[in-house]
Amino acid sequence: MKIKRIIHGTLLVLGLSVVGLLFYYALWLITDEGFREMFKHGWPWQSWEMLVDYAACCLFTTVVTLYYWRSHERTEKERDKFRLQALENQLSPHFVFNNFSILADLIEVDPKRASGYLMTLSKVYRYTLSHLDHDMVTLQEELVFLDHYLALLQQRFGEGIQVSIAPDVAKLEGKLPPAALQMLIENAIKHNEHTKVKPLVINVNCDRQRISVSNHIQPIATAESTSVGQHNIAERYRLLTSQKVEIRKGKDEYCVTIPLIKGK
Repeated sequence: MKIKRIIHGTLLVLGLSVVGLLFYYALWLITDEGFREMFKHGWPWQSWEMLVDYAACCLFTTVVTLYYWRSHERTEKERDKFRLQALENQLSPHFVFNNFSILADLIEVDPKRASGYLMTLSKVYRYTLSHLDHDMVTLQEELVFLDHYLALLQQRFGEGIQVSIAPDVAKLEGKLPPAALQMLIENAIKHNEHTKVKPLVINVNCDRQRISVSNHIQPIATAESTSVGQHNIAERYRLLTSQKVEIRKGKDEYCVTIPLIKGK
């Protein structure tokens, strides 16, 4: 496979060098009047001069091609790294254990609800496994996934977690990294107190082509903030678009705003 790639790369460099050399000669012919007069009396270059020019074109093309390939490979590696982080986050032992513990309890007390919970859980994992290798998904796909994820949260935390999604959000068109909204909601739950007495209210709103996930700050004293989830999302956006992820932390409210991406 590596040898085949080297052969393809060599052929590409040689071909592009021929095109570059012809373009160089044509440009010289068009812009230099004295050279045009010389060209009328015959081919103005000797073989060794053309060989030197071609070697220079090959060298230049090789440098540019290697730079492009290295940059492309580096970008792909970064994408793979953040996809893997997102996948590991979804399939973490903690997440798996909690969901299956709830499922086991439901089987004992309410088999019908257990069946529904299992179907929802399977949809969450199916989305996770089938979409996190994509750069982007549509907002509609993400909202369907989020609806299944919120159903799991409702079963697990009850009234302790209240997520409100503005109706206008579903009317937007665009794309975003898979599981981006889910990770923002999960991050808010991870770092804020959420009980029936003191529920955590998470609001998902929109302003034109931007979606905001905000919550009232009620921190858990023992929670350590690693910002892995937010860093994951910010880096995936950096690889996809020049639009930035905005993070605002006020005295009482924490808000993360992500843009919807169009035209890709």
